Amino acid sequence: MKITFKELEACHVQVDVAIDEEKWKAAQEASRKKLAKNVQVDGFRKGHVPEAIALKHIDPSKMLDDAINSLLPEAYKEALAKGKLEPFAQPKVDVTKLSDTNLEVRFIVVTAPKVELGQYKGLELGKKEAKVTAKEVNDAIEELRKQNASLILKEGAAEKGDTVVMDFVGSVNGEKFEGGSAQNYELELGSGSFIPGFEDQLIGVKAGEHRDVNVKFPEQYTPELAGKDALFACDVHEVKTKKLPELNEEFIKDLALEGIADLEALKEHKKAELLENKNNSEKKEYLTKLYDAIAKNSKIEIPQEMIDDQAENMKKDMENRMKQSGLTLEQYLQFTGESEEKFMDKLKADAKKDITNYFILEKIGELEKLEVSDADVEEEYKKLAEQYKMKVEDVKKALSSQFEQFRHNLRMTRIEEELLKNNK
Repeated sequence: MKITFKELEACHVQVDVAIDEEKWKAAQEASRKKLAKNVQVDGFRKGHVPEAIALKHIDPSKMLDDAINSLLPEAYKEALAKGKLEPFAQPKVDVTKLSDTNLEVRFIVVTAPKVELGQYKGLELGKKEAKVTAKEVNDAIEELRKQNASLILKEGAAEKGDTVVMDFVGSVNGEKFEGGSAQNYELELGSGSFIPGFEDQLIGVKAGEHRDVNVKFPEQYTPELAGKDALFACDVHEVKTKKLPELNEEFIKDLALEGIADLEALKEHKKAELLENKNNSEKKEYLTKLYDAIAKNSKIEIPQEMIDDQAENMKKDMENRMKQSGLTLEQYLQFTGESEEKFMDKLKADAKKDITNYFILEKIGELEKLEVSDADVEEEYKKLAEQYKMKVEDVKKALSSQFEQFRHNLRMTRIEEELLKNNK
């Protein structure tokens, strides 16, 4: 095979392959024989039609397509090897010359993004030091009390934060609609679980009372209800209020936090937890600024096919997550009032940013010669085993099918740590 290469714009390479005449003729002959076996002619059983007769019933264009497709994988593989090309998307394939004796094909190969890094060390972007105040610690402990609160019956009127137990029937223009009714439904007032305005109208209600709630469905709602006025007839059975547990040793013991036996220990535990969360948040925010600064001072060329593929993967992932919540993409777009075109534009912008950041890291890793050794992997196994109270061998077994991805993620983390160390 004769193979020639031509560099194109935006990380594309044109590869022209001229197939040897003998190989092309052999492929055509093999295709004829293969297709002849499936020819059906009246008076003959399938597969037993004489070859001379069968050949007359073969579509020449179908035979040529089959012969070409039989040669493409080998031609593409040989072209990649000769040009030392690493493809990053499916190639575009065209037949540029075709006859009984000649076959030439052209592959447009999408190659790796080209990265020319600018400054990536010594940047001063205002790295923040995370701090936790005494008030934040006390608020976190108060939240713990709320999470462990019990509901008790209340004699008086419902207030924000109370829970009402009720039956309700929803209607639009006097007609009930699907999903608009429930019995013994528990609703926390102020939770924002229902249509805007619904919960506010139940504040002040008492057990045993009936109350009509008038609301207007948002414009970004299911089409059959969007923008319509609705009436919910509510019969309240009970009003419950939260009773917070006392902040004492018994409460702390019931939390079952390892090594936490008194209030001071609980405060230290919460402070460490909040500090870790803040550090992670600050780190994420700073890395975003760092990536943006490096990208701004660098030349990074990314093929559009890679961006489109990544955006499609992001869309599928989002659709799967929505499906678990009983929502479709179409419904989501209706709720947000966003067109699919704008939605995809946002995904493509995010995809481009993600790919850019990834290849910035890859380039820095290459320049700084940052790799992950077998000893590094073993050390990480030990940390995971300790964290999840597992045996090291069990951790290895659990991660065996994802070993290469695991090792790759360790390398990416190491490169990020190098970035954080060398910038302020």
